[in-house]
Amino acid sequence: MDELKLIEAMFAQPEPTPEAAAKGRDRFLRLTREAQASQVGRPRRRWPAVLLIRRVSLVGAMAVMLTGGIIVTQVSLGGSDPRTTGYLVGAPPADAKVLLTLAARAAVGRPDMVPARGQYVLTKTLAQNSLYTKDESGRMVYTKVLVSQERWEAADVGKPWLSRSQNLSATGPAPRKYWDRGVEDIVSEPGACPGQPAYARLGAWPTDPAQVRAKIVADTGEDPLRVWRSLQDLVRESVVRPSLAAALYQVAAELDGIVLIGEAVDAAGRPGLAVAMDEGDGIRSELIFDRTTYRYLGERTVNTRDRKVKMISGGEYTEKKGVVNGTAVIAVDLVPGLPEVSPKASRMKIPC
Repeated sequence: MDELKLIEAMFAQPEPTPEAAAKGRDRFLRLTREAQASQVGRPRRRWPAVLLIRRVSLVGAMAVMLTGGIIVTQVSLGGSDPRTTGYLVGAPPADAKVLLTLAARAAVGRPDMVPARGQYVLTKTLAQNSLYTKDESGRMVYTKVLVSQERWEAADVGKPWLSRSQNLSATGPAPRKYWDRGVEDIVSEPGACPGQPAYARLGAWPTDPAQVRAKIVADTGEDPLRVWRSLQDLVRESVVRPSLAAALYQVAAELDGIVLIGEAVDAAGRPGLAVAMDEGDGIRSELIFDRTTYRYLGERTVNTRDRKVKMISGGEYTEKKGVVNGTAVIAVDLVPGLPEVSPKASRMKIPC
């Protein structure tokens, strides 16, 4: 059996049940050994190293056939069918629209999060923030601070929420006393307008991209930058509702001014691809996606030039070109309740 017949034999398999998948794996290994044995003493045939993907009986696995240089790979896009992507294995997205289309397909394959009564949605993130302090000469100096953030949001209206942050480390000249403040808790308590948790608030949104766009534009108008900023906020919250995130990515794909960033690293140090928009004031804002699965990793802003920044206390300082701030989503889970709250916790009303 030559290489192409081996590929055809694999493709002839029906969509597998778990039992069929196990048999398929055994069959594939047997056929591979036979093909390798048949190559002994024969000249090697050269074939293109990348083929269009079709689902085979190796579920959730990657099969590499070295005979003849052929590589057959199954890539999962969060549950979407690789046959519908229309892209080659290993080929990077050509532009921002392609990346956002792949991200939308990946999101569609994941279930929305619907907590039960009494549960909390726990979102864990890492943030990279800028801290500016003055040195002994009075010159403003920059320190990068890595922050752990956790947020418990009640599934039920009328219950308190909790936000917790802790500065983990700093890179720069700022003395530790300026950035290490220990664990800081903020308890948000119900008020006259207790607000709704993100999953419930976003649950009323449609998932049709045209309807999502119309809903956003009704609030922002048609200006692409204003639409983009609204999309960023919604994407950040829609980690609990991937079906809405998919529509948001499709809306973003049609915006004028969106570009692809081929190399991006989130606040957790994970490499990715990003789509970005120049905000016109020396800042480029980005949404970052995993390079392989196209799952949303987080967001960041990058200074594209030196910027003058005004201080609340008066005066101004210069933020240098290349300074990055951002947030990386680490985990989103359902938990039964709040942890023990710090006795020094600040308290505020849940925003409407």
